[in-house]
Amino acid sequence: MKKKVLITGTSSGLGLNLCDVFVRNNYEVYGISRSPTPRSINSEVIDISQHERMEQVLLSLTGTHNFEYVFLNAGTLKPIKKARDITMEEFYKSFRINVIASKQILDILLENNRIKNVIAISSGAANKAYDGWLNYCVSKAALKQLVSCYALENKGTHFISLAPGVIKTKMQDYLLEQDPVRFSSLEKFHKLYDQLPGPDIVASQIFDNLEFLNNLESGAFFDLREIK
Repeated sequence: MKKKVLITGTSSGLGLNLCDVFVRNNYEVYGISRSPTPRSINSEVIDISQHERMEQVLLSLTGTHNFEYVFLNAGTLKPIKKARDITMEEFYKSFRINVIASKQILDILLENNRIKNVIAISSGAANKAYDGWLNYCVSKAALKQLVSCYALENKGTHFISLAPGVIKTKMQDYLLEQDPVRFSSLEKFHKLYDQLPGPDIVASQIFDNLEFLNNLESGAFFDLREIK
């Protein structure tokens, strides 16, 4: 019987490429994304910020299957604004997508399924402040702590927060559109863009190092770039 993996955000970017690498390695892949996943996998379309629909959709997709891996990958960076200019609705929306949806997904799965490993896709922004990145920094820091708390209370599941490094995805395309003069934190991202790895490379690196990641202390934060 094939091992199963659930990935959020499988319509593009890292999520889609994680989907591809697990399919190639004979896993049965389940996906959740805001737009249709362009692959023949078990998938559902839902905006994960729509919490009132999540339980029904997730239970319909996953049933009582056991999952070798759950990747909490879906997230949002927008908007890049000065902290004082971010509206409360924008602030709430970032938390609904980056934090609250992850809690809801974990609660549903841990109640109804056996989960061996949870990998939450994090960022260096969980540990470092960036000019214009209030929503992302605060929500990723919260996600990191959420993972740590769940690890303490769910000993039968291994949890980590994984920062994959800077990847050439739609997120970086969005950063490239922003003014590096107004937001000093963006200058290095503009300079790095042409040298960035694609999501296919990073997805393969994650898969190739799963054994290493599984042996980290449960609840740990790890930056993938530390693996040479």
